[in-house]
Amino acid sequence: MKIRSLATYKGIAIFGAPGSGKTTLAKYLLAEFPAAKYIEASTYIIKPAAAIADKLPRGENSFLRAIKKIYKKPFMARLEREEARNLFTYLKNKYSPAVIAKTLIYLHEKDFSKKFVIISGTRGYRNAVYLKNHGYLIVYLKTPARQLVSRLAKRESFSRKLAEKEKEIEQRLFSTNEVEKISHLSFNTAVTQRKEIARQIKALVKAAECKRCVNSSVNSSTVISKSGLCDVCAQYESNFSIRLFQKELKFLLSIRNTGRGKYDALVGVSGGKDSTATLYEVKRLGFTPLAFSLDTGYYPEHIFRRARRVVKKLGADYKKIDVRKYIRPADRLSFIKTADLYDEKDSPELREKFRRWYGEGRRHYSIKCRHAIPFVRTCQLCRRLIIRAYYAEALKYGARAVILGINEWAGLSQNSDSQKFIFSAIRRLKPFKNKPAVYIVHLPFLLQRKISDTGRILRKLGWRIPRGEALIESNSNSCLFARAAENKARRLLGFHPDTTRLAREVTVGFISKAQARKALAKVHDYPHSVRQVLKKAKII
Repeated sequence: MKIRSLATYKGIAIFGAPGSGKTTLAKYLLAEFPAAKYIEASTYIIKPAAAIADKLPRGENSFLRAIKKIYKKPFMARLEREEARNLFTYLKNKYSPAVIAKTLIYLHEKDFSKKFVIISGTRGYRNAVYLKNHGYLIVYLKTPARQLVSRLAKRESFSRKLAEKEKEIEQRLFSTNEVEKISHLSFNTAVTQRKEIARQIKALVKAAECKRCVNSSVNSSTVISKSGLCDVCAQYESNFSIRLFQKELKFLLSIRNTGRGKYDALVGVSGGKDSTATLYEVKRLGFTPLAFSLDTGYYPEHIFRRARRVVKKLGADYKKIDVRKYIRPADRLSFIKTADLYDEKDSPELREKFRRWYGEGRRHYSIKCRHAIPFVRTCQLCRRLIIRAYYAEALKYGARAVILGINEWAGLSQNSDSQKFIFSAIRRLKPFKNKPAVYIVHLPFLLQRKISDTGRILRKLGWRIPRGEALIESNSNSCLFARAAENKARRLLGFHPDTTRLAREVTVGFISKAQARKALAKVHDYPHSVRQVLKKAKII
């Protein structure tokens, strides 16, 4: 089977301040994508709109259709820069902030839907967001202010003072700099040459995506086989065994009422969809659980309020546990190094650092690991202390199991004799010979639940999605550490740092590929840095 390219990218949209080199790059990319169609917003939309400025339709949909009828006609009159900008602003105010993006997509779908497109000349943060959400690769060109002003002054025959004013006006009207936060790729054109920019864009566009989940070869840790599956999906498809889950469920039920105190299990609760449904299931299975939330110092406070409401409704005891006492010196140094890494300014060198440390993080997130390294994916660093907390708190309360609402495997191992991979829903923790084992249970995976099953439980309980949230979210929704790191990590890695987790939920069939993509596309704007979050949490 032929490996297909990433289906998410219908084209490339290049953004940046005036003078950043958008048009030059777009034309350069045409050599890399010879079958692509080049679309310049001014030629395709602004000039045609100027030609009918005195009779623009009232509605946005009518505007799209009107432009489609006339954009192929020659519009030779040159629009001055200020005229074009004023018309951009007028259309934005008359119709919607994303009207240019909507028109471009409309023309693409109606007149050249089979073509990959390269778009330049589009202004505005909202247009960038709209294009991104509709499957276009967003590239942001960042140029130092001094160089930007020089280029603009030379191109438009402006004085430096007038060029600086133009730059400020563009930013005020279109929030151009904000596009960097949501872009797939960002380049400093003062240090990165067009050839390298084109190479990285091509590598991302031509990347192969797993036909089953959202993993892709953009992540160097992922291998896409000739079958079209990533290595994880291929292993899962070949080794999945329902018999193992039947044995594990039998074992889990056998430890009911075997606690050394009041509780036979601890159940992690955040008040979200997964943990709410899991606590309900644990009670239904006959356990006497202690519901708990871990306090790292960087979880939003509403998590604990919501958890308490859910636990009260389901009639269980609740404990908020501060896990910062489980931070070892090596972990604290890792937090410091992570903050240092995220403080560095974007550069090609930092992009390479991010990719290297992302790979290292995959090898150093074990609870036994004492290496102090920066972690690009914050969840891996968090896991070091949380797993230790699970074990210690279970012993403290005399429980033999910690049951979690995680929708994928708890353990992945390889049998030394058969070489088969074992996807287990229960993981045994026994770090000390003289202390008992504790079992970490991923209950939805053990019970082979799907998102629809979770939905039925939530409707029965009257649980509602909190305002402003979605049913399926990335970890940035409930963790400020992840939220502060998300956009920079996504920009420098070329993929969302939570892709692998959501990919696993797709692999096991809990959610669909489309649901995972929607969650990964959501932007969590956050004004605070990684360092600020960790300082407020009193970790560094």
